[in-house]
Amino acid sequence: MRTRSLFLVLALALIATPAMAAAAEPDHATHEHRLVRILSRSLHPEVHKIDSSAAIGWLNYSDSIAKISFDAEVAKKMVCRSPNGFRITGDRLESPQIRASQFATVCSLEKGEYAYRVELVAGQGAGPAAPPRIIAGTLIVE
Repeated sequence: MRTRSLFLVLALALIATPAMAAAAEPDHATHEHRLVRILSRSLHPEVHKIDSSAAIGWLNYSDSIAKISFDAEVAKKMVCRSPNGFRITGDRLESPQIRASQFATVCSLEKGEYAYRVELVAGQGAGPAAPPRIIAGTLIVE
């Protein structure tokens, strides 16, 4: 009987732990999330005004593979602990490849204006490789 009680207490502790861990995560709890939609020929919105506490994300609605990039200096203006999959390559802060219906996010930024670009390339099997299409966007953090 004692073993069964100990098992029940342990099971309840394991169930409660993930919820408590998520509540303790400051980046998750404190950021509002705003969205930019990547379309085949444009961004919606192209210029996005957000509050400095908001995290920004991009959702790829195009049929192409997308990659978002900022000047590398933007990494110094991020408020969170890590750039959520974005990495510095040379003089650019870049997202991983975002396929159709995939999502990428970067945490909150300090107040300021940030120019970025989205590079769209046709997916594999789409015929001869075409040059990437570049779409410019701007984030205004207030």
